[in-house]
Amino acid sequence: MSAMKKTRRILILTLLLLTSFANHVFGQDSIEINEIRTDLDGKTKRGVLLKELGLESGQQYESLEDLEIFIQFHVNNLLRRRLFKSFEWNILPAGEGLVDIQIQLEDSVTLIPRPILKYSTARGLTFGLKADYYNAFGTLTDHMVQGYWSPIELLFEYNVDNIIVGKFHLGMNIKQFDGTTRYGNIDGNTVAEYRSTYSQLSGSLDIPLASISPWTYTVTPLLSWQYNHRMISNETSYPDEVFRNYGFSPGLNHGFVLDDVDWVGNFRKGLYFDMMNYNLWYTGSGTSDLFLESDLKGFIPLTSWFEISGRISGFYSFTGPRDNAGDRLRGVVDYMTYGAWGNYLSLQTNFKVFETPRGLALHLRPFTDIGYVYSEYWGNGPDAWEYCVGSTIIVFFKALPSLNLNIDCGWDLKRNMPELIIETISFY
Repeated sequence: MSAMKKTRRILILTLLLLTSFANHVFGQDSIEINEIRTDLDGKTKRGVLLKELGLESGQQYESLEDLEIFIQFHVNNLLRRRLFKSFEWNILPAGEGLVDIQIQLEDSVTLIPRPILKYSTARGLTFGLKADYYNAFGTLTDHMVQGYWSPIELLFEYNVDNIIVGKFHLGMNIKQFDGTTRYGNIDGNTVAEYRSTYSQLSGSLDIPLASISPWTYTVTPLLSWQYNHRMISNETSYPDEVFRNYGFSPGLNHGFVLDDVDWVGNFRKGLYFDMMNYNLWYTGSGTSDLFLESDLKGFIPLTSWFEISGRISGFYSFTGPRDNAGDRLRGVVDYMTYGAWGNYLSLQTNFKVFETPRGLALHLRPFTDIGYVYSEYWGNGPDAWEYCVGSTIIVFFKALPSLNLNIDCGWDLKRNMPELIIETISFY
């Protein structure tokens, strides 16, 4: 037998063996995780990471495709939080019906103490201190503490999110607040104003509806104590009692959330939806605050420098007017519109103006927001419509991917007045 024929036969036999091996390991037959190898550069703990990804040795899947879908789903959930500079994973053959999983990641800077220096048309200049600690101590749990003062409000808050308990995520929030609530009118004047103080403790539980479903059911029980209520002015047709809520106040917020939005660079891609029910009962005044709220958001990156997105949202109040119904309208000062129900439409484009080699990026996001808010004070018709236009400047920092600088400038076309908000925020 010639050397060429011998070599050819060896190649054919090798291909047959490889094909047989691939059919066993990467075909439709069930597979089992043999070993999980991790290379973690940073503080993230291996055990916590594997628990969040839902992976352990000995798990069996009906096919390689099922395993890939399972891993990618849980990895995407982590990447949405922008905790890592890099995250890579691979599936490697480890024998007949067995695979190894290899995970490599590098943590980002996630402890971010900073001063609060924010300006908004509604609240004026706000001073304070804030510290975010994402992935605290490598546990993938997020902590936040802040305290600030403005001419109309004073707040201290401590929040913990993403406490991993099996398949569930828990959270906790402690808040002490003293501030002024205002109601405006279609002419841009304040028609009602009161000052109140409350202390609040709440917890949260996020329940996934399936192992690889973007849907979750979230429940937030809370206890609040409303006190020190003082009516400053009231020029509306409502009696003061409508605005006077006080006493020990238990509450329960709950609803469904669909979060299927992923990051593509500094753009986003996907769909978000929620339907929430908020309930708070004031035992002192014998009143309640019950309302429904819903949001639908979509993000479509068309190129590496251009994205379009939109939002449809609404609310319905069962117990009197909702304050700050303008908070979804960039350009309308929050308290200038309030009512029993409302619907909103937001359209925007997002342009990447430039990005430096060191990862500093500047985006420009023009927007148009339209709202319709019904109130007994101004009724239906033209006065219920809200229109505003404007633009947002967003500065991204590669070294701090979970933080960005936002400058929102909008113009209220109905009242012919501007709204300006300058702040550093988590995500956008």
